[in-house]
Amino acid sequence: MKQDVLLFGAAYYDEYMPYDRLETDMALLEDAGMNVIRIAESTWSTWEPQDGVFDFTHLHRMLDAAARHNLKVIIGTPTYAIPSWLAKKHPDILAVTKNGQELYGHRQLTDLTNPNYLHYAERMIRRLMEEVKDTPNIIGFQLDNETRSAGAASPETQALFLSQIRERYPDIEEFNHEFGLDYWSNRIADWDDFPDIRGTINGSLSAAYKRFLRDCITNFLHWQADILREYMKPGQFITHNFDFSWLEYSFGMQPEVNQFDAAKCMDIAGVDIYHPSQEHLTGAEIAFGGSVARSLKKDNYLVLETQAQGRLTWLPYPGQLRLQAYSHLASGANSVMYWNWHSIHNSAESYWKGVLSHDLAPNASYRELKALGKEVRSIEKHLLNLRKDCKAAIIIDNASLTALDEFPVYEEGAKSIDYNHILRQFHDACYQMNLECDMLSVKDDFSNYPLLIVPALYSASEDTLNKIKDYVKNGGHLLLGFKSGFSDEELKIYHDSQPHLLTECIGATYNQFTRPENVLLHFTDEFQTPDSALTENNFPVSEWMELVCPETAQTWASYQHPYWGKYAAITHQQFGKGSATYLACFTAIPALQLLIRRICSIANIALPDYTFPLISKKGYNHAGKLVHYYFNYSSSPVLLCYDGNDGTELLTRKALHTGDTTEIPDWNLLIIEEN
Repeated sequence: MKQDVLLFGAAYYDEYMPYDRLETDMALLEDAGMNVIRIAESTWSTWEPQDGVFDFTHLHRMLDAAARHNLKVIIGTPTYAIPSWLAKKHPDILAVTKNGQELYGHRQLTDLTNPNYLHYAERMIRRLMEEVKDTPNIIGFQLDNETRSAGAASPETQALFLSQIRERYPDIEEFNHEFGLDYWSNRIADWDDFPDIRGTINGSLSAAYKRFLRDCITNFLHWQADILREYMKPGQFITHNFDFSWLEYSFGMQPEVNQFDAAKCMDIAGVDIYHPSQEHLTGAEIAFGGSVARSLKKDNYLVLETQAQGRLTWLPYPGQLRLQAYSHLASGANSVMYWNWHSIHNSAESYWKGVLSHDLAPNASYRELKALGKEVRSIEKHLLNLRKDCKAAIIIDNASLTALDEFPVYEEGAKSIDYNHILRQFHDACYQMNLECDMLSVKDDFSNYPLLIVPALYSASEDTLNKIKDYVKNGGHLLLGFKSGFSDEELKIYHDSQPHLLTECIGATYNQFTRPENVLLHFTDEFQTPDSALTENNFPVSEWMELVCPETAQTWASYQHPYWGKYAAITHQQFGKGSATYLACFTAIPALQLLIRRICSIANIALPDYTFPLISKKGYNHAGKLVHYYFNYSSSPVLLCYDGNDGTELLTRKALHTGDTTEIPDWNLLIIEEN
């Protein structure tokens, strides 16, 4: 969805303020060059303090004040946090989980399939939409907020799951066979004997239930979107603030939501991206989140939440807020919005600090954003609606993520890596060497990408595996990671040579694997070329290794180990018109980068000589001109030898020519539009 202006703003909650300062805040927002606020998604108990008693005073105060200060508004449906009276009246709304029934207080604790919840949620949504449907400065609506299923497993919810299973497997014997229920006497002879899913030890059944819960979220968001469209005006949009797995910050693919399916009901995808700051700011989380968001609708996206100050260790160095904002735009974002405008004075997120601190006075963060607002407005027409043209794609897959939770790489008591760690290892290797990637689902068309990276595709249908095989046959270049092609959609392990259906493609196979101890990866002579002699050639192998036996493939790397040394760690072969490379172990990012660089040379993908902390991103703007971003994610200046065509640096209006050398100060950037 294309935009005429950058959406630059923050979440705002008049309800949370210790005193009335609405006009002051709106004036500060406007003075900072901000043009949008996001409101309402957390305030059901304010709008409906008692059953059927509605009070939208704060809502209209915010809408009216925003209009007076030329601020657009995004309205969130307030369904992810219910009022206490509703929990008391209908306690069945609170999800029943493995640990029993949820206790009221937290957010995202409702059973999304519960009829009572859906009844009251619909009533609230419709009353809210009646209040705002004729408000001209509302530009869009956010569905719920970082939606979760709460692990709901009430008898009624499980009955819905069983109905889905019976539709998928009309023959109960086929179901028993596909899920391997003879094991530990788990088979069932009658659907009435279907056991409580909360006690299952069957990974296939557990994963199927998690898939069902992801579908519940998809259905819930689509249901809300259908209601909103009854009231919306032309030009308004629907979005949602998708988030990511959490490792003290946004880290990997969200395990509880099928974002590709959920996004189908939306006009534009939105994301919440949080990341380390100070010396730990790398831009990798921004790039990863942006790649996912961009791929959901194959279009630009909105950053609906990111941090201004945030958590204790996130207070940014001077200049980092500006650097972060442009990092989002360089990935294809058409907005930068902060959570929150103001620091909160009560409850759980009191120390998740907003643009303003607890004294609510303009501070260093506010002043930096104000300067950014002025600066970006002067060049936004050159930056909006950036169209990326990535040469590489990475497959991301909810089913495989869940599978590696059910059948982890690690052993009990020794957890170290999961699917998202593996995924981020591949992504970050590409990011650091300035290879921009799209993130695709297995259902997407990846045939036109010269390079396809497939990490840990543990659960894959035969159609998907044949699709990957055909991609290589037709001229694509594949980097396939370990733990791929191991099981079908129900996590039933394929009973032939691994990886299933792809042994001919990669020219190798294996049937044993182990946890490496004192193992190194060593690139062989077949990998090296006269112009790429390695200065370092022993890289650590950790967590997982497969003992691969090449058949028709070359061995590009082997294991340095007295007993495992005869096995391949990396194989490569030409297959059809393309090539397939198989990585059989978890290894260090520098080794991955050597491997990816070599595959890129085969695929005719040009990579710059410079690497992190000098990061480059590029794309075509609305006028069709190529825009180059160069970021310095470090506390020291870096030198750039400009590698684009002649152009103009947009921030300084200076001309730059191909080959010119220029310095980028610490935590700073250049933006160059080609002539």
